[in-house]
Amino acid sequence: MGSQARQAIILAGAAVVGLAVVCFAQGQPAPTVQPEPHGVFGAILDYLRRVPFVLLFLVVAAGFALGEVKVKGVGMGSTAATLLLALIVSFWAFHTHKIQYTLPEFTSTVFFNLFIFAIGMKVGPQFLGGIHREGKHLIILALLVPLLSSALVYASRFFTTLGPGLLAGILSGANTATPGFGAAQAALSSGAAKLSPEAAKLAPDNLTTSYAFLYCISMVAFTVLMSFMPRMFGRDAVADGKAMEKELAGEDSAPLPGTADAFIRGYMPLDLRVFRVENPALEGRTVADLDHAHPRVAVERVAQGGRVYNPPPDLVLHRGDEVAMLGPVSLLLAGGPHIGPEVDDSKLRNVKFDTVEFIVQNKEVIGKTLGELAQRTGQGIYLNAIFRAGDQLPVSRDLAVHKGDVLRITGSSRRVEDLKKLLGPLVKPSLSTDIITLGLGLAAGALLGAITVPLFGIQFSMGSAVGLLIVSIGLSILRTHNPALGGPFPESARQLLEDLGLNVFIAILGLNAGSGVQHAIERGLLGPTLIIGSIAAFVPPVVGWVVGQYLFKMNTAVLMGAISGARCNSAGMRAAQEASKSIVPAIGYPVTFAISNLLLTLICYMFALLG
Repeated sequence: MGSQARQAIILAGAAVVGLAVVCFAQGQPAPTVQPEPHGVFGAILDYLRRVPFVLLFLVVAAGFALGEVKVKGVGMGSTAATLLLALIVSFWAFHTHKIQYTLPEFTSTVFFNLFIFAIGMKVGPQFLGGIHREGKHLIILALLVPLLSSALVYASRFFTTLGPGLLAGILSGANTATPGFGAAQAALSSGAAKLSPEAAKLAPDNLTTSYAFLYCISMVAFTVLMSFMPRMFGRDAVADGKAMEKELAGEDSAPLPGTADAFIRGYMPLDLRVFRVENPALEGRTVADLDHAHPRVAVERVAQGGRVYNPPPDLVLHRGDEVAMLGPVSLLLAGGPHIGPEVDDSKLRNVKFDTVEFIVQNKEVIGKTLGELAQRTGQGIYLNAIFRAGDQLPVSRDLAVHKGDVLRITGSSRRVEDLKKLLGPLVKPSLSTDIITLGLGLAAGALLGAITVPLFGIQFSMGSAVGLLIVSIGLSILRTHNPALGGPFPESARQLLEDLGLNVFIAILGLNAGSGVQHAIERGLLGPTLIIGSIAAFVPPVVGWVVGQYLFKMNTAVLMGAISGARCNSAGMRAAQEASKSIVPAIGYPVTFAISNLLLTLICYMFALLG
């Protein structure tokens, strides 16, 4: 194991063990009289209780800053750092000053849903390829991890005595499975569990306390685990993530329409150069003559008599004029001497170029070949790529254009405007976001997740997270067929929703958990809960990783997402993206997340019935 992996293990251990030691060292029964906040820190913590908005975003900002700190190249990342910091502040406030933070759960739900939606909008085009490649393996991991975790929790009954409600609380908290916790609550409240009056009274409290405590510990530790797991097993997550991106896209493929990189031009074999007209043979000739004499090179601007023109074809040229010409570098170098010397400091160089996508709708264009379109209006236009039904097509002069094809084109602003009349709707890069599509997508995903199906007497639902993933992935895929669908969704806005959404959710979770940690200490639940929960939380993912890496030969980045989904841990998936510097972990996440959630919901319900 390398030094970086060892440092990461130390960091993960410190995050969990350190918090547990503090809890044991300081945990005393709560006094009957609640003290008033005292001292400078007490006053500050109490003030922050009255201004939760300030508290929330101070923790988020500090979490991002702490996440950037690295020890010998290893850091926790923003998500784990934010949760750990929120837990420390919350526990400190409650234990020392009896200050309990209660930030609204609805706020955390809103931000978490924004995070999930943003993930789906990014990963959609790669999702189908990833499922086609790893579908069987994802399903097996989605069954293996929760079933093994459930078996380990159940086996603990043979080694220790657990109070009523603890089985379900430990399993749901260790796997950060909120639907499982809800199912267990329903089982206890319905009276279906055959418990004595005393056990029936203790079970709900035991369930809630063990779930809340383990949820926070598991979330922090698993997030850190995802950061160093690849190095622990000798894998390079960054290289594997890039390799998968290249495999799904193809070696020479352009970014699909509607995706984050669609309008990044990259290398183009074009240049703009300015020449002074000094060849006597060009005196009195027109711009159209010059275009005709130099095929595939376009005259973009002309400076004549102190004025600058966007030249019409019949503009007459004279000696001393300056012409800005766009075309392949080789043709410019060959044709330039026939015009005159090149001018370095000409103001004609200030020509704005746009990369846009046209959706073919005009009946006059449908059925024409690219060669025919190039002869008609191809002067000064560079075709980056052409797509049909979400697939990139090889560019050839004989390729006929169909209705709905997407042509990605680079050219000067005036030539792009001329093409709009010929081809059809134009999609340009934008800094604005279509809020209508965002709002409708969020509502549709939440509604889909709220649909319930009765199974074994339990009302099952996918949950808003799975519903939002399905809707956003579907919308993202549809946008590759028609990039105008759903309006602009710039990558910068999507990234903000992803980063802010998860970290605000995580901060609220940690800030609200201080009293739960304290109650776990006071009731003597911390020791057995922490030991059993840690085994159930971390042994199954490691076993799943071994199976995925050595038996299934899965791509590391996809495996990271699959393990995170099987553990119902969105923060772990985000940490996997940070560690791999890739969106690829999100490919393996949705399938395992949905199946694991379903299994854990059913098993937690059964565990609650066992008492």
